[in-house]
Amino acid sequence: MLPKGRKSSKGAHIISILRCPVCQKPLLPTADGYQCAAMHSFDAAHQGYVNLVLSHKKHSKEPGDDPEMIQSRRRFLDLGHYRKVSDTINETIRAVLSDLGRPSDCSVLDAGCGEGFYLQRLKASLTHGSKGQPQIHYHGVDVSKFAVRQATQRDRTMAWFVASVNDLPFLDASLNIVLSVFSPANILEFARILKQSGSLVFVSPGPRHLNGLREIIYPITKEHEAPSITDKAKELFSLATISRITYPLELKDNQTINDLLAMTPYYWNINRETKAKVAALDRLQLDVDIEIRVFYKNCCGTAMKEKLAPATDSKSVPSRS
Repeated sequence: MLPKGRKSSKGAHIISILRCPVCQKPLLPTADGYQCAAMHSFDAAHQGYVNLVLSHKKHSKEPGDDPEMIQSRRRFLDLGHYRKVSDTINETIRAVLSDLGRPSDCSVLDAGCGEGFYLQRLKASLTHGSKGQPQIHYHGVDVSKFAVRQATQRDRTMAWFVASVNDLPFLDASLNIVLSVFSPANILEFARILKQSGSLVFVSPGPRHLNGLREIIYPITKEHEAPSITDKAKELFSLATISRITYPLELKDNQTINDLLAMTPYYWNINRETKAKVAALDRLQLDVDIEIRVFYKNCCGTAMKEKLAPATDSKSVPSRS
């Protein structure tokens, strides 16, 4: 979906924060999608998203999560099991927005948006309490075409793109907030696209996340380690706050338990016997344990880029859970 109010018209002043993945020139909206000054064109799919992944940069035929994983995640999330997590993310971003002062508008990116659950709920929350808020433009990016197709079904008024977090299709210093929920994080890219006053909201598993499920999978269960993003980000970002959400969760049917397993990396890392053991369960008690870190971009962040090697934090969770 083209961002509302930014469709191209003859003689109109067009503002775009998108960057052409071919030549890095600004991408401007057209009647059918986007085009840069070098005439590289990207048409919108009929579902409303735009695919900005170049074919020669794909590491597989269909990168990212497959349709089965995405459907499992959507069924699980729509039951409300992670609603408390989403609500806390929304409260966190509301606080970040209040620190921005009163900009005329604000751009938010969900980097690794999956099927759009968190971004759609964020928009609903901020719209409900929109008095005194700036106009907010919402963008979702995921490398999985199947995930982005699902995201467009949640809200076609937001701008959805198929793209990699390692090559984000945004101009330098163009976004106010980047949200990363259980997804790989490219610190250099986040620093590049965030404004000097910009913030990164990074959501990752806490020490006991999914204990109960993990105790069935592993003979010895270790606590999740703190994500390595704090060390990787310290030259470009300052850590402002860490908050933690913990609550018990009981799943009471076989489908939901299997959906949870399918949306975690454990699904791909366990043997057939263990997978069958989990698949046979019709009741499961576990812990939800989530940490939310808010980082502010350092003023000297741009100058520090060259001192860091490319840093992608996929240690905590390589796909959403």
